[in-house]
Amino acid sequence: MGVNLFRSVGSNIWKLYVLKALEFAWFPIPVIILFYENHGLSFEQSLLLKTILSLSILVFEIPSGYFADIFGRKSCLVLGGFVWTLGLLFYCFQTSFTAFAIAEILSGLAGSLISGANTALGFDSLVMINQEQSYRYVEARLGAIAGITEAICGLIGGLVAAINLVYPFYLQTICILLYFLIALTLVEPNLHQVDNDTSSKRAINHREIWSAIRFSLLENKNVKWLIIFSSNFGIATFLAVWLSQADMQSRGLEVSSFGFAWAAFHLIMSFASLKSTSIENILGTKKVFLGLVLLLGLSYIFLGTVNQMWGIIFIALIYFSRGVRGPLILNHINQNLPSSIRATVLSIKSFIFRFGFIIIAPVIGWITDTYNLDIALFLVGFIFIVFGCFCWWKLVKLKVI
Repeated sequence: MGVNLFRSVGSNIWKLYVLKALEFAWFPIPVIILFYENHGLSFEQSLLLKTILSLSILVFEIPSGYFADIFGRKSCLVLGGFVWTLGLLFYCFQTSFTAFAIAEILSGLAGSLISGANTALGFDSLVMINQEQSYRYVEARLGAIAGITEAICGLIGGLVAAINLVYPFYLQTICILLYFLIALTLVEPNLHQVDNDTSSKRAINHREIWSAIRFSLLENKNVKWLIIFSSNFGIATFLAVWLSQADMQSRGLEVSSFGFAWAAFHLIMSFASLKSTSIENILGTKKVFLGLVLLLGLSYIFLGTVNQMWGIIFIALIYFSRGVRGPLILNHINQNLPSSIRATVLSIKSFIFRFGFIIIAPVIGWITDTYNLDIALFLVGFIFIVFGCFCWWKLVKLKVI
């Protein structure tokens, strides 16, 4: 029985819970800018490193998804953990911009290998044990675990950084090394057969990748608009990570309090993720998706117009909408995908999000520097509401929701 608990397909689910916690053990995030400054980097160089990360993910995203569909999702997660560990070692023992850039490239590759493969492995594992209908609940728990882990590790990271700014990276490296070791114990679902003929694995088949792109962005309108809707949400909520820090600083919040604010926001996100399925069951998918669009967009607008300290509540609402959105949209996308290309299409989703972020983030940064933060926040909210409502209308018209 103990062996079955550890080596069965069903064991993948609890292992994915553990892997999610280790993946989101982001100890350095609350102090990452201070770490860069301590090593002589300018703010421009700090942002350039994050651009390098996004470009790395963009380049590797779709090929890594195809790799997962051909070589197996477990192989992708194992390799991702190994590469990520190598990248973090550069942060632990090097001090130059070039070394940090290499670390970001490796982290981008690792993130691409993990992204999509973990979701695909989890969904197919549930199908194998006839629990496909519980995917929403599993994804909600994964979202909650991610948020709680971010909150706790953000607090711990801020405390150990007071001793030495590199210590948070030591802690994250240990966690990702554990990720690699646990990923080795995953069981590939038989639903997703991995071809053991090495000749068929010799090269990436660009026709099959293009076939997956054509399916998800041209042929299947349901999947296409779900991906666009998800990417629109992803860009808006990811921008909040950086814009919220600038907003809190402009309101006079002490930098020492950022870790506590980070923890609070992610606990709210975790609670929202856990309740996402219940919210959808009560209100229905149409109302929930439209409500999330309005909540997120208006939160940005009010964040840019309310200058008092209590305006921070709108940052909390942005994180709340992020928590509800994740499990629900992923569930709808997965329900429309065949297993054979699931990881590839999920990587395409991530690719679209990253591509959009690379285009939009510099523009928002330029607006912030040229005019002010409030205008940037207002524009993000307005654009998101307009485009988000259009995507929602397309999904309703297609009867996807």
